[in-house]
Amino acid sequence: MPTNCHPVANWLSVNLDLFRQSFERVISDCNEQYRIDPSASDLPPASREWFWTEQLPQLAHDPGICNQLHGRLAELSAKRVAIEDQIRLQAGVLVEEQSEIDAEMALLQQVLQ
Repeated sequence: MPTNCHPVANWLSVNLDLFRQSFERVISDCNEQYRIDPSASDLPPASREWFWTEQLPQLAHDPGICNQLHGRLAELSAKRVAIEDQIRLQAGVLVEEQSEIDAEMALLQQVLQ
């Protein structure tokens, strides 16, 4: 069965009927947002809200969607751990640089006494 990426959450693969239904909702929200703010160009907040609070909780009962949600959670968790590792490495470099600065400042203060 052919699938498309969901128009709100491109990581979610959905069947064509669900894609069309979701896309029509996004278009409707875009039209409403454009009526209020003609310069708006991003995904409407109303579409995001609808997806997270109404559509996705209903879709989560489908085993295929549920598996994708678990996969997405694992992907996000791995990404978060990688970012934490980068922060730790970067922080370590900064702490080392700060220690070198402190040592040089102490030497300079000794010379000035």
